[in-house]
Amino acid sequence: MAKDSKSETWKYYVALAIIVLISFVAYLPVLNNGFVLWDDDIYIQNNPLIYSINLKEIFSKYVLGNYHPLTILTLAIEYHFFGLNETGYHTVNLLLHLINVILVFYAVFILSEKAGVALVTSLLFGIHPMHVESVAWAAELKDLLYTFFFLASYIFYLKYLKERRKNFYVFALLLFLASLLSKAMAASLPVVMILTDYFKGRKINIATLRDKIPFFLLAIVFGIVAVLAQKTFGATDVVNFTFPQRVLFACYGFISYLVKLMVPLNLSAYYPYPINSGETIPIQYYAYLILFAGLVSATMYSLRVTKKIFFGLGFFAITVFLVLQLLPVGGAIMADRYSYIPSIGIFYLAGEAFILLWDRKLKLINILMLTSITIFFSVKTFERCGIWKNTLTLWNDVIGQYPDIPFVYNNRGNAFIAEGEYERAFADFNKAIELDPGYFMAYYNRGNFCLGEKKYEQALAEYSKVIELNPKYIEAYINRGSVLKNINRFEEAINDYNKAIDLNPKYYKTYYNRANAFKSRNQYDRALDDYNKAIELNPNYIEAYINLGNLLLAEKEYDKAINNYSKAIEIKPDFADAYYNRGVAEYYLGNKDNACLDIKQAINLGYKPAEDTLLQICN
Repeated sequence: MAKDSKSETWKYYVALAIIVLISFVAYLPVLNNGFVLWDDDIYIQNNPLIYSINLKEIFSKYVLGNYHPLTILTLAIEYHFFGLNETGYHTVNLLLHLINVILVFYAVFILSEKAGVALVTSLLFGIHPMHVESVAWAAELKDLLYTFFFLASYIFYLKYLKERRKNFYVFALLLFLASLLSKAMAASLPVVMILTDYFKGRKINIATLRDKIPFFLLAIVFGIVAVLAQKTFGATDVVNFTFPQRVLFACYGFISYLVKLMVPLNLSAYYPYPINSGETIPIQYYAYLILFAGLVSATMYSLRVTKKIFFGLGFFAITVFLVLQLLPVGGAIMADRYSYIPSIGIFYLAGEAFILLWDRKLKLINILMLTSITIFFSVKTFERCGIWKNTLTLWNDVIGQYPDIPFVYNNRGNAFIAEGEYERAFADFNKAIELDPGYFMAYYNRGNFCLGEKKYEQALAEYSKVIELNPKYIEAYINRGSVLKNINRFEEAINDYNKAIDLNPKYYKTYYNRANAFKSRNQYDRALDDYNKAIELNPNYIEAYINLGNLLLAEKEYDKAINNYSKAIEIKPDFADAYYNRGVAEYYLGNKDNACLDIKQAINLGYKPAEDTLLQICN
């Protein structure tokens, strides 16, 4: 089963189709899943960037400390077709994963020239339980999308190596750019290309490296942008450890990823660090440094016999390196989604091992082993898709494995609030504070709960505690300002908004909230300026258009009010309130027919109060 004849090609395509079908069945439960209150709300449910396809806005904004405009553009296209129907987003994710399965097959087939190796690799890639996070989490579209472009770029590079056609090189470069625009982790591809050159027998010299220069330049630019984006969001300040400690954690992560790829048990949506910053690392973590050193030594020794082990582990190491937490990002030591592309290197080795055993006449053992692995992985994947069904199932699973993480109780508390289970939510926030009295986000969410319940004095105390613990947390100043505005302490509210603006003069929400305070004090000119400033900073900020329209409506500037309501409708065509308000403004302007059309549209979109207005003005 060395090089495969063309006459047998159709058999491999049938086998690949079966692999895609098995993968589809393994992931079938995701089509019944909802959104989770963990990035899905920010990326999809409450993301004004996706309400319209505004390329200027999409390509000029960070989202959650990431610059990935192609991902946001794709979400905007999905929103255009699906609105907030969860099934649509999950369907796209699953389809992308199945396409990636095919691309994995094609890339490995070109690389190894062995269809059997490529089939085993794509099978394991398609059904592995560690990939559930990338597929079942709607917000992780970026993982699937960057992988699609990454693999397509890599395939064209492999074809370029084989045929030396310049157009293949250009396609590889353009697809690499698309991958970087989907997620910055694609920056590892140029190093993978050098590894591939070595594996395919090319000499690593100036001539070989020269054609990687455009790829490295793009990788460096997007790497810098990614670091700046993370710093802007504060993701690099979450957990502080010394560099020697981070080296130990990197070794732990490296070995743990390998173990979970081989035996995918005890998977979790969140893997906490074993200690807090400033503490001593448990002695057992030093064993991972020894294991890592031993693995490196064994891999180098294997070069005496074959390059395959070096390539497979090298592919894994290069593509996982950026997320081993040597450069701190986020508060988790590792994440299942980070294994999505790196796993290909390990599955390639599994494919080579399968063919080796097959060629040594161990076909029955091989078939039994592969069948057992396929069933085990597929069942685990099917089950794990159910864990991502909703926010509560997700965090209940994490708490079952790690019952002492404040972050998880805080997130489950938010889920309980969304479900209307306020007592359980408050109990979770209290549990988070019990576990870590300095965990300011739990105080912040308790404050939000109290604000929603109009328990203003208690909310005031919670937000003040947040500011005491984290004086740079802007949202606490904004929300405390809202509390102060609601109890008519306008000067103090405006002072809080001013403080938030001092911390970040480009945060649009602060101007919007200060405008509301000025409006409550009848300082319409200052409110007008702040609403316009909020819109200048975020041209898709619907609430600012609506409130500015309301202000102009109250001032009888009906034309200007209609323009603002129309802008809100342009951004979000199913925004019932905007139609209703525009209808009222049209009526006052004397355009009764337009008014009735808008009010009827508001009713069609579910805005019940519009029914009485319709009876009053449209008969």
